Amino acid sequence: MAQADQSAHPVQLLRQAVSSLEASVLLCLAKPGKVAVHRLRTSARRVEAQLELLSMLPGLPPHQQQARQAVRLLKQLRLAAGQLRDIDVQRDLVRGEVAASKVEVAPPSDRELPDEARRLRRALKRKGDEAADRLLRLLHKQRARLPLVFEELLDALAPAQSIALSEAEMIALARDCFRNRRVASPMDAAPQDTAELHEIRKRAKLARYLAESAPQSFLDAYRLATRFAALQQAGGEWHDWLILAEVAAAELGDSAILPQRFAAHANRALQKFQRRLRYKI
Repeated sequence: MAQADQSAHPVQLLRQAVSSLEASVLLCLAKPGKVAVHRLRTSARRVEAQLELLSMLPGLPPHQQQARQAVRLLKQLRLAAGQLRDIDVQRDLVRGEVAASKVEVAPPSDRELPDEARRLRRALKRKGDEAADRLLRLLHKQRARLPLVFEELLDALAPAQSIALSEAEMIALARDCFRNRRVASPMDAAPQDTAELHEIRKRAKLARYLAESAPQSFLDAYRLATRFAALQQAGGEWHDWLILAEVAAAELGDSAILPQRFAAHANRALQKFQRRLRYKI
């Protein structure tokens, strides 16, 4: 029986994450549907998490220039895929809101809701098509450059391939990743500032992916990843409703029914997110 991995190798983890990203790019070029776009976005985030991990390690060979090039490319891919993903989620949320309204005893003021939903769905469909075109153009443009950028980075990091981390070290680094750039501790009080809440949500996502990259034998690291995932998901739900409320208000006006409904959902999701922030990680 093969012995379970007792250490994590950061450079090897980065190489694996890059291979997954390259496969995701090919999949998205072949069929840029929801699954492919989600995988591309997640793969880019996982590579970013590995770069964050490396940035916290002392004594690495010079690689900062190559890392900056990789980060810029990752940001382009992530933002383009993220825009399309957000629109897909928004369309699903609008559809769900309309379905829920059909089983409610709606007041007369809500009779405009189906018309508002149709207008909003048409606008989102148009924006989604435009976002898909932008993503495909970017992928075609960067398809050949992406492996070269990461090949240069991995070559620069080659002398550090033997660096190994224990499970305790991986857990500590994941927690440090989460706490990095934090404005205040959520254990003291539930943060109210939107920018701070966005930062917490993003750091939880990076910390989750960092912890999930550990060897399968690192059970405590995976338990920590599930706690970061729960926090990330609570923050993501709030973020999705918040952005949809803003989009709906821009398309329909602040006094329309749907923006107000979405804002109410966002407020409830925010309360859930803030409650989750009080849990010890």
